[in-house]
Amino acid sequence: MSESEIIATFGDASQANIAAMFLRSNGLLVMIQGDDAGGAFAGLNLSRGFQLRVPSDQVKLALELLANPVPSDPTPDPHDPESFSG
Repeated sequence: MSESEIIATFGDASQANIAAMFLRSNGLLVMIQGDDAGGAFAGLNLSRGFQLRVPSDQVKLALELLANPVPSDPTPDPHDPESFSG
């Protein structure tokens, strides 16, 4: 990843990994930067959190996705017949 920017910071690696997987599932390149001593000190933050980095040209889309995540399997609204598929 050449030119990249930090788009989010999380307090622990699990949160960062979930967000990164979500962005990757939407076709973005994501790198997690942080240090918990390889999990040995998972409860301790040895860095300034876990930062998600994406290429500069994907920043806008990544921020939009994180701000407005779409459920992968939305629950149909019983009052909206169009929400039922199949």
